[in-house]
Amino acid sequence: MTRINTQFMRTTLLAVSGLLALSLNVDSHAGDGEVQVGRYQSAALDPSDEQIDLLSNIVDIEFPEEINTVGQAIAHLLNGSGYRLLSAKLAESNRSHLFAMPLPTVQRHLGPLRLRQALELLGGPAHHLVVQPTYRLVSFELIKNASSAHDCSDQ
Repeated sequence: MTRINTQFMRTTLLAVSGLLALSLNVDSHAGDGEVQVGRYQSAALDPSDEQIDLLSNIVDIEFPEEINTVGQAIAHLLNGSGYRLLSAKLAESNRSHLFAMPLPTVQRHLGPLRLRQALELLGGPAHHLVVQPTYRLVSFELIKNASSAHDCSDQ
């Protein structure tokens, strides 16, 4: 009877040590440029496209009720994006006209789309999105041939 228990103990000990050896070598299954993040999962060590180009992140946003103007919507969209608006002193004077416009009802929900597209959508066809990546600034410029539409605004 002792011999059976000893043999059983050896078999169990071998099985446990084999499992332990396998669990210690789990990282060897991850390829070059990857790190093991779970038992059967690995992740690339490279940054994602969204981490490299912050404006390529996907947004799906319903603007809160207190957001009533295009400027407020743009500021809300940029919150947490890593980008900020160029100061009003340095921006084109017609940007203030765009920012004061009421937020269209149809644009109260945007997405899913890329942040860059959402900003361009809010700027409308008369404005060009200007991105300054060095300081992570964004602004809008009036498109030159669209200036006649600006001249027709309410006084």
